[in-house]
Amino acid sequence: MASPPRAAAGGTPLRALVVDDDPLIGRAVDKWLTALGLEVVQARNGREALARFDSEPINLVVADLVMPGMGGRELFEEVRRRNSAVPVVLITAFGELDEAVTLMRAGAADFIQKPLEERTFVPRIERVLHTLRLEQEVKQLRVLVGGKRQLAHIVGEAPAIRKVLMRLPSIAESGAPVLIYGESGTGKELAARAIHYLSPRKDEPFIVVNCGALPEELLESELFGHVRGAFTDARTDKLGLAEAADGGTLFLDEIGEIPGSVQVKLLRFLQEKEVKPVGATRTITVDVRIVAATNRDLAREIKAGRFREDLYYRLNVLPVRMPALRERRDDVPLLADLLLKRFTAEAGKAIVGLSPAAVQKLVGHGWPGNVRELENVLRRAVVLSLHQVIEPSDILLGEFGEEDAPERLSFQDAKARVVSEFERGYLVAVLAAHAGNVTRAAEAAGKDRKSFWELLKKHGIDARRFRPEGSAAGGGAADAEDDGDDGDGRGGGGEGAPPGGDGGRHGDGGAAS
Repeated sequence: MASPPRAAAGGTPLRALVVDDDPLIGRAVDKWLTALGLEVVQARNGREALARFDSEPINLVVADLVMPGMGGRELFEEVRRRNSAVPVVLITAFGELDEAVTLMRAGAADFIQKPLEERTFVPRIERVLHTLRLEQEVKQLRVLVGGKRQLAHIVGEAPAIRKVLMRLPSIAESGAPVLIYGESGTGKELAARAIHYLSPRKDEPFIVVNCGALPEELLESELFGHVRGAFTDARTDKLGLAEAADGGTLFLDEIGEIPGSVQVKLLRFLQEKEVKPVGATRTITVDVRIVAATNRDLAREIKAGRFREDLYYRLNVLPVRMPALRERRDDVPLLADLLLKRFTAEAGKAIVGLSPAAVQKLVGHGWPGNVRELENVLRRAVVLSLHQVIEPSDILLGEFGEEDAPERLSFQDAKARVVSEFERGYLVAVLAAHAGNVTRAAEAAGKDRKSFWELLKKHGIDARRFRPEGSAAGGGAADAEDDGDDGDGRGGGGEGAPPGGDGGRHGDGGAAS
């Protein structure tokens, strides 16, 4: 006999619903299924069976085809309508074979003829359970892959974010409400999506409601829907987002922005699992999991009378806190590298990375806008940069795209900044035009070579990175002149070195080698 089948969640035994008006058959089937490791619940007719099916988890239905009242055929159709993943095995008499075959074609898992015998009944049930187990494993794998794909969007190795990532799979398995805290830009929606796609609701809708973007008069209608004529311009019935999320997850972003009148109705929805469209007289039962997020201190909002305490405790069952970027500075280089590759590909530019000084500038910033601000800064750098490597001058921080708004600087400081940016951009352009040859670039700029070198040093620019790959000190006689003669009769300091460097030799691979 096969080992007892186990359900996915925590090794809980599968549960079978046995439906038969004959108590002798019911007891025999109960005994055989229990021996297979299943939990068994009994019902005497189809109506009673549906009540149990709706009120508790059922993994397998074994039902007699002919019963008083609701028979096996009608029960099968109702089970299929409610949950087509639950297999139904029908018990039939000889004269009912044609109908049983018809139901098999319609999706019944199997039919077993009376009189029932253990030696034939048990192997048939084992085959159904084997198929059920395989289907569950496939579904679990899909959930796992989908969830891992969502988790992959939350990047980081710092302890603060790893702690969150380790908790999300366990939180996802629960159906309890989740409240995600965090400043703007910390990835609260990414966490909510990961929770959904790691959960058993993965194949059902994930609906987002931006509570802070909707005015009070529209928010209730968006959440719960409305009927035609409920208010001016309500020309048709509208499906609410809570009902649209039935079976899945409803993500209430910025829950702290919900006005008091809607908070009352949201609380009732959480308590009763019912929605009442605006202007309707009926209620609709829905099954959704609530995941909410906020950048507000809800405890303070409660004290100020702006948020209901009872709603808070309904939502705050499983709290998750997304750390600010300043709490995980070690992740900034990793995030910056990934974002830079994405934005470079989007822009079609040949930017190869960030200079060490640029990375240091990013790590030292406070990031009040968190990852979203980092995205904006790097996208801006990619668009505006004239370099192959992002330099500190390409990284414009602050609210106005720079550390300080122009009007906050003195005239001289603002002028110096503009001149500095112009100088750097010009030096990069002229070096690129002359393949990193400093002598020729200086001539084109109308400057003597020594002054040109001083400008390069001032802006931290290495002329060697503009030279073709594989060239020795830039390669060729012109570059030998560039590196070996500073115009004062002294030897240069090797490849890419400024004039007046140590020794009279060229660097490795120079013309004098």
